[in-house]
Amino acid sequence: MSESSQNEGPRMTVETAEGPVKTLLGHLEDLRWLLVKVAGTVFVAWTASFYFGPYILWFLQQPLKWSGIEDPQKFLKVFGPADAFAISVQLALYAGVVLASPLLIYFLAAYIFPALTRTERRHVTPALWIGIPFFLGGVFFCYFLVLPPCLRIAREFANWLRVDADFWTVESYVSFTTKFMLGMGVAFEMPLVLLALVRFGVLDHAKLRKARPYVIVLNFILGAVLTTPEVFTQLVMAIPLTLMYEGVIWIAWFMEWRRTRQG
Repeated sequence: MSESSQNEGPRMTVETAEGPVKTLLGHLEDLRWLLVKVAGTVFVAWTASFYFGPYILWFLQQPLKWSGIEDPQKFLKVFGPADAFAISVQLALYAGVVLASPLLIYFLAAYIFPALTRTERRHVTPALWIGIPFFLGGVFFCYFLVLPPCLRIAREFANWLRVDADFWTVESYVSFTTKFMLGMGVAFEMPLVLLALVRFGVLDHAKLRKARPYVIVLNFILGAVLTTPEVFTQLVMAIPLTLMYEGVIWIAWFMEWRRTRQG
């Protein structure tokens, strides 16, 4: 054996550097167990959340009270014997997903982390933890600042059309508020995703700036899909998303400037 081959030592492969390489069947088996664990966790949390239905509904009624309705319990009504049960199921499902979200994030991370390199794991791990307060920030931004004026404008618009707006159904109200808050929470995750792509070199400042017109249109589309058809609610969602995107562009520019200065 030559001296060069002796000094070379064992070569690092993908398997030795990042762990064993799984086959397609192995990945499918892991995906199956991921879905089983996610479904089981959500089911347990959903079942446990049934008890808290009245408290969750009270929590959702507060923006209605802040919009000018003195007694939200009399303003919201049900019209069928099965409506209350359907609303309880819906409330428990939303609460169960939120309650189980830490475990769901852990299961998802355990599934995708073996496919990442050590450098990617080092960048993804903080993003997962930072994503939780970003999501909650979007939810509470919608709850405290967006929902009260939106609900007030919705009633005023109905009165302008000379349509009876003396009550709303509980089902439609719960569906609207939960959809709006969850949509805003997911939307607030956009900066983290974009900055992670910038960190990995997929995007840069120039690409983000070039895509700005398309992103603005996309933000208004999201506002139309995740909110009511009213223009005001679409603006309330689209404008913060656009401002956050502008912030991502400047942060990406700063990251590139610092990388150039250090290199």
